[in-house]
Amino acid sequence: MKVSIKQLEFPSSIKDKILKLKDISKLHIDFIGGKYIHFENTNLTIHEPHQIIISNNDSYFALINYENNPTLYDKTNMQNVTIDTIKFLILKMLEK
Repeated sequence: MKVSIKQLEFPSSIKDKILKLKDISKLHIDFIGGKYIHFENTNLTIHEPHQIIISNNDSYFALINYENNPTLYDKTNMQNVTIDTIKFLILKMLEK
């Protein structure tokens, strides 16, 4: 079975919002672009979301974003995450 994979570019609007947060440069941030994975000769397609992983030496949190959707989700419980929540989490990580 042939599989085609299309790499998606990470949305710059979301990346810019994250990078503008105060003190974010003190943490390690990975922006991972999503993928469309299509199984040829079938009607099956998998959409792998974009991921943002923010970490320090002790902890991390992961966010996901689906293509054409400005909402960020917490990867562990799939709840919406606001910029204010991200700011709070960053402050907690910097305290450690």
